[in-house]
Amino acid sequence: RVIKDRNPFPSACGRVCPHPCEANCRRNLIDDSVGINNVKRFVADWDLGRDTPWRPKVAPASGKRIAIVGAGPSGLTAAYYAATAGHQVTVFDRQPKPGGMMRYGIPEYRLPKAQLDAEIATITSLGVQIVCGKSLGTHLRLEDLQHDFDAVYLAIGSWTPTSMNLQGENSEGVWTGIRYLERVAKGEDPEPGEVVVVVGGGNTAVDCARTALRRGARRVILLYRRTREEMPAEPHEVSDAAAEGVELHFLAAPTAIERTGAGLSVKCLEMKLGEPDRSGRARPVPVEGSEFSIEASLVIGAIGQSTNTQFLFNDLPVKLNKWGDVKVNGSTLETSEPKVFAGGDCVTGPATVIEAVAAGRRAARSMNQLLGRGYVRSEPAIYNCSRGSLEDLPRDEFESRPRLTRQAMPSLPVAARVAGFEEVESGYSQAEARAEAARCLRCGCKARFDCDLRAEATKEEISYIEPLHQRPRTPVVRDHPFIVRDHNKCISCGRCVAACAEIEGIGALAYQFTSGVLGVGTATGKPLIETDCVSCGQCVAACPCGALDYVRERPSVFAAINDPTKVVVGFVAPAPRSVIAAEFGKSAEQASPFVAGLMRAVGFDRVFDFSFAADLTVMEETTEFLNRVSAGGVMPQFTSCCPGWVNLVEKKFPELIPHLSSCKSPQQMMGATVKTHFAQTTGISLDDLYVVSIVPCLAKKYEAARPEFATDGLRDVDAVLTTTEFIEMIKMIRLDPDDVLPDRFDDPYSHVSGAGVIFGASGGVAEAALRMAVEKLTGERHRGQLEYNQVRGMAGVKEATITAADTTVRVAVISGLGNALPLVERVAAGEDVGYDLIEIMACPGGCIDGAGNPAPAKVGELRARTQVLFDIDKGSKYRRSQENPDVLRLYDEFYESPNSAKAHQLLHTHYRPFDAAASVPQTMPRN
Repeated sequence: RVIKDRNPFPSACGRVCPHPCEANCRRNLIDDSVGINNVKRFVADWDLGRDTPWRPKVAPASGKRIAIVGAGPSGLTAAYYAATAGHQVTVFDRQPKPGGMMRYGIPEYRLPKAQLDAEIATITSLGVQIVCGKSLGTHLRLEDLQHDFDAVYLAIGSWTPTSMNLQGENSEGVWTGIRYLERVAKGEDPEPGEVVVVVGGGNTAVDCARTALRRGARRVILLYRRTREEMPAEPHEVSDAAAEGVELHFLAAPTAIERTGAGLSVKCLEMKLGEPDRSGRARPVPVEGSEFSIEASLVIGAIGQSTNTQFLFNDLPVKLNKWGDVKVNGSTLETSEPKVFAGGDCVTGPATVIEAVAAGRRAARSMNQLLGRGYVRSEPAIYNCSRGSLEDLPRDEFESRPRLTRQAMPSLPVAARVAGFEEVESGYSQAEARAEAARCLRCGCKARFDCDLRAEATKEEISYIEPLHQRPRTPVVRDHPFIVRDHNKCISCGRCVAACAEIEGIGALAYQFTSGVLGVGTATGKPLIETDCVSCGQCVAACPCGALDYVRERPSVFAAINDPTKVVVGFVAPAPRSVIAAEFGKSAEQASPFVAGLMRAVGFDRVFDFSFAADLTVMEETTEFLNRVSAGGVMPQFTSCCPGWVNLVEKKFPELIPHLSSCKSPQQMMGATVKTHFAQTTGISLDDLYVVSIVPCLAKKYEAARPEFATDGLRDVDAVLTTTEFIEMIKMIRLDPDDVLPDRFDDPYSHVSGAGVIFGASGGVAEAALRMAVEKLTGERHRGQLEYNQVRGMAGVKEATITAADTTVRVAVISGLGNALPLVERVAAGEDVGYDLIEIMACPGGCIDGAGNPAPAKVGELRARTQVLFDIDKGSKYRRSQENPDVLRLYDEFYESPNSAKAHQLLHTHYRPFDAAASVPQTMPRN
């Protein structure tokens, strides 16, 4: 799906593309480029080999009609994208079958026509009509097409061979390269005889030589007037030709062809290289007195092709350039005539298949604009800046990388090749394709698709100009388990510094001026993990240019999903559903079923709502709180749901650890429950169970990797995805939200209460606890006391006093660690601050504003996200955690009762002062 975003012929291109991208692959600085072409070919062939190959979704019918002249790679590509846009497309071609040069100009041993037909079948399945045997100028007039259709695209190929300008080249037995290949493809070619001479040094010449061998020629000689190094043909094609027995005669050129009885005599001259010509290649110069002859049965001249545009002379006055090709607007491919576009070989002259494909895609975009808007605008130039070419990159940066041999392309033995037209290169196996893909350095900027700086620069039409003075490159800083800092991308905007100091209130980051370069480092100069950093990730969320990023865990999640031996369990926190609902236009009522269906469509085997675990947390934490109240325990009790807040206590206020609730967070309670209760009831081995949480918080990654949350090296939560990561996964696999079927979360944890859902909002933990605490203190169900508006809202500090029976509970709710510090310092000093229960969330607004969620784009968005959670709560069947039937059943079957010995073993934990030596948990994926 990713490949076909830009190329509907990946299988064909995977075989014939000259892959210029590989020349720029940075893997070349280590050993050899990644086989990009070979890997894409494997993926394309794998898809075509399925019972139902993937096909794109077609937009609703537009009622517009498009005519395309030429069923080659450019025309069919334009048809593919125009059809997906909802237009009715008819393609006309003079040949008996579609495919153009791919069918009639590329031999079967390089591009099997069965593969080509399969890709064309995908195009026709979109509703594209292909009419063959219709030639422009003979059966069709451009003027009529312009009148009858809403847009016309000229995509005729360069089928006119370039003359060798030799005496005798029109003799019987002398062929042009493209005509010879065309006749072979149609099964109409002559017997080659004993000796075939091919003139030329390009891919067409090499194809003719290798084809002649397969057609039975005993000897094939290829004449080229320069040396092998100057040959424009692909080097591996030349090597294959030599291996198959083609005689390569360099520095030789024909001067005439004579008919000698039943054969031909090719008169030749030896050449030598002189001064460079306009192409930059050394000019061949004849060597005086070096004449020689070659006796041949067949001669093929393959020195070039051009486009025949004579059909336009008595048709629309489409303007041509000085070479006789169609003149177009280089950005939009519009010709001089209204509604008529042109691209491919008829514009550029003979080019590669992939260049023709690119032109077809651009033409489809322009025609779609014309038919939808009535005018065409150039495709905006995306702002790009690069570290430079391979020559500009420091070699020492790549020297430490391990050398991995490029996977060789499996191919037929030489003897088997020349016996027929069977495909020479058989393609990678799955293991080979995976091994080759694993050689990729992933050196591209991770933020390239969502870089704020790039988007703004593109919007303002800014062009990158290489600066006069290059700042020294510095190593990427990996001084945190998952936060990565690349000073080379930093623009010193200060947003990360402000986020840490003003949003979070920690101040771990600061400007640094070193060696004349202004950048950002830690305020103390220590590694980031050893500062007061709480791993919240707000600095990453604030960075506009990818200088700060975090390690993604989606590769290991995809690997588990695609491992048939694994049962992959996913559970989603309350906050992400409101963000995902907004991202895909779903209401509060649709949010939970949609997210469940989305997770199942991504590939999770079981999907749970860890609002269920929030209910479990309420049961445990409220019981613990009431026990402290009745037994005179350590007060006030701080909530421990937020790992960022817990990190701050362990780092800066270890004396407050006794005040923390001993409860694990909902994430870790859910993980422990799945790895024990669920595993036991389903009989799934822990080795085969892979548990993934989807959360709005980066600190959850650190929390899941803490050693106390792993048993015998097996984590309770194997991987943590942020909301942003999960959305990235959805987009990576091109999952269409409209195709997602709403679903329910799985048993045995399918029921959740509204109290669990509002955990995602600031005050939600306290409010959920109060719903249970008041009931327990009074022994009555207070249906009128479900909503405690005093603790709701976006204010940084909120408080409430609740009286139940003879007990008064004083509650404080604080979001944003900067707001919490004054109160926390007073508690640390031993002061009675007047509260019994204090909820603290590291991020302002609570989890809904976690750095793992996409940053809000406009004012009021956070409030809207929060309201979704309260709307879900209001519409819930159960609004108190203690009413959740699945939670009550779990206690009956497994945990016995809140705060039981088993509950303490699995649902509670012990916190300890921060230890720099153990700052990177061993189960954390290495940064």
